[in-house]
Amino acid sequence: MRIRAFCDFYNEAYRPLQLVIKCEPGELDWSKTLYISLPSPLEPLEAEDYGDERGVSVLMDDLVSQADDDSLLGILLPQIYGRHGETFELLIVQMDDVEEILQLDRYY
Repeated sequence: MRIRAFCDFYNEAYRPLQLVIKCEPGELDWSKTLYISLPSPLEPLEAEDYGDERGVSVLMDDLVSQADDDSLLGILLPQIYGRHGETFELLIVQMDDVEEILQLDRYY
């Protein structure tokens, strides 16, 4: 699994806009919640790097924080699978949603 950030200019600043999680086919268990910790610093991703992998937008309703460790971001994979009926290699999460779920401060 590889976690990167798509960055671009927003409000006159260069900032991460999307968290992109790339997985190998069969790597994820779509019947369980996926918990990840964000690497620091986030590796940048260019638009050309998205490739031909099948991706899905992760909605705010698909995100949770873990009560025991508030630095872990949870992605409700069963909910995504139930909505689409298939698996994906790219999970695309809006950084605003990540910041809200993990209650992160913005430093930009």
